[in-house]
Amino acid sequence: MQMRKSNIPLRLISNFVLGATFSLALPISSVNGQSNLSADRPQRHYPVVSGETYNQVLDILFPRNELNTSKTIFEFALRFEPSFHSTSQIVIRKRVDKIEVLEYTTLDGNIFQKLNEILEHGGKEDAVAMAKSIRVKRREIVVPDIQIKRWYATFFEALASSEKILNERGEEADKNRTVSLVLDGTTYNVWYKQSLDKISLSLYDVEVDTSDSDGELKLVQWMNRVRQDVEKLK
Repeated sequence: MQMRKSNIPLRLISNFVLGATFSLALPISSVNGQSNLSADRPQRHYPVVSGETYNQVLDILFPRNELNTSKTIFEFALRFEPSFHSTSQIVIRKRVDKIEVLEYTTLDGNIFQKLNEILEHGGKEDAVAMAKSIRVKRREIVVPDIQIKRWYATFFEALASSEKILNERGEEADKNRTVSLVLDGTTYNVWYKQSLDKISLSLYDVEVDTSDSDGELKLVQWMNRVRQDVEKLK
């Protein structure tokens, strides 16, 4: 599926600062919250879950943080929030005594769409209650240490490359005073933690499983490669 772009010039919205958290968008296809009916027919308004509740549900269904981190060397959490595909998350944790790789995939498709369906059928916007109605498959995967080292090294390469591109886009946007939105894509969230050092980024790029692209940003490409590597280990 190709990504639809708005007619506003430029290409993407993003800024980059280490140690900061960015939340660029919910699935953009839901921004309007209305059906595209003709002008001579009354429009029906559909309820849309708030960003706060949506993120709370994701954090309930897809845990990221370990309670006891005393033996953790580093950890990644990669969360994929597509516009149409199933929502998922991968956690990669390197401990002093073992490696832990966890895959979480919803069995009920796209979580954002599922939450809006709950509201449409009269459900209340309650994160805990909503989370209970969504099924998630948790899978622990055996991954060799050499693969973990490869993911670790290429993460920082992708991070540096993405920083350069995002800085160039920010300068271009400031120069031209124009911004564009990429529609029908995926929100890619990545959290990295090592001791007290933390990096958290949220980027909007190509929809997952697009046949001719794994993304424009190197960090998004890295996340998609990790996801594909994990899928091969099933």
